Amino acid sequence: MILRNKTRFDWLIAICMFCLSGTALAATPVGEISLVIGAARVTGETGNSAAVQRGLPVFPGDRIETEEGGHVHLRFVDGAFVSVRPGSRLRIETYRYDPANPQDSAIRFQLEQGVARSITGKGGEAARERFRLNTPIAAIGVKGTDFVVQAADENVRVAVHSGAIVMAPLGEGCASDAFGPCQTDAARILSADMGRVMLEFNRQQGTPRVVPVNGQIAVDKAAPAAEEPRSSVLHRNEASAETLAAKTVDAGRDISVPQLPPSVLVWGHWRDPLPGDATVGYHEGRQDGERTMVTGNEYYMLFRPTSQSSGTLPRDLGRVDFALRDSQVHFIPTGGTGSLGSTRNGWLKVDFGARKFETGLTMSHQSGGTAQLAAAGSVERNGKFLYSNNAGTRLSGGITLDGQEAGYTFVRDVANGKFVGITRWVQ
Repeated sequence: MILRNKTRFDWLIAICMFCLSGTALAATPVGEISLVIGAARVTGETGNSAAVQRGLPVFPGDRIETEEGGHVHLRFVDGAFVSVRPGSRLRIETYRYDPANPQDSAIRFQLEQGVARSITGKGGEAARERFRLNTPIAAIGVKGTDFVVQAADENVRVAVHSGAIVMAPLGEGCASDAFGPCQTDAARILSADMGRVMLEFNRQQGTPRVVPVNGQIAVDKAAPAAEEPRSSVLHRNEASAETLAAKTVDAGRDISVPQLPPSVLVWGHWRDPLPGDATVGYHEGRQDGERTMVTGNEYYMLFRPTSQSSGTLPRDLGRVDFALRDSQVHFIPTGGTGSLGSTRNGWLKVDFGARKFETGLTMSHQSGGTAQLAAAGSVERNGKFLYSNNAGTRLSGGITLDGQEAGYTFVRDVANGKFVGITRWVQ
């Protein structure tokens, strides 16, 4: 049964509930909702919709739509996993899988807008030439893959965590109702082995192009939920994966993830975490005294190894441009509850000789709008740095004493509330 942990009565209740979305009782479900955070709806082929609930079966033709701050995870009958990130719409156009003949599978999704992550299951592995994810302007086929897509009407970006994908513009030789990778002259391959790059395509381009992640809008525009299979505990702003756990397990299969070394810096939260927060509690952050708090604010604290409690930053590293490893931001409306937003265009420069820093970041939220973070100042000899101004920006951070990692937490006041976030950076 798809709802493995439910009684027969619960199963019937779930089916009856889903009839509200217009899906016929005779239809065979192809998966289930395994996680819901925030607001989301599922719309059946008839156009009727209902709120998404955990354990609800999903059927071919269903459209999953998340609001800002919403996450929905789907588990399919062949073990495949799909995460629908905030502000996104994903349609299950076709999902045919026969365990006895997995090579005959046919799978096609339509990401109408937003961000989705896909980890292929047994059907996608056995019939790679019959797996397709369409966006409004491009088709994506796979080669046994874990990948993330950001789609809009005018552009699409793809990052690969493991395996490889093929992207091609929709049009002549690449029909939206076909399956598998398009074999056209404009098709381009992206693999995890290519490093910190992603594929980008817009309507003005003739072909997709491989671009470096640094300086580009991140593919993962919204923080993944904590339960999502991934290697980072925070929102990744890079195409190549970091890791705090070397592998995740998906339906009995090990999914290897490209790795950066585990981060030395760890973020923790005070008291109750904000909705969707992916940091650890205070005691876990301290790790039985192995780590010490180096900085923080009223929401977060940054832990560094206790062995670095004493010492001095080196001055011989010169000027370093750090890369944004991961980040998380919430918008908290005045008198309201916070929800996850997104970040982009992050940069951090540290002059170790002069002990100075400069940084910038753009943050966005459906209700909070877009705001800029800009700060500059001095770095203390122990690696700590602070910044505040009269315009409502407050920042506090720390650097590892070998100069390899940095992190800061920030608060940015805006007219109707404030952005609260954390970042981690690597050389």
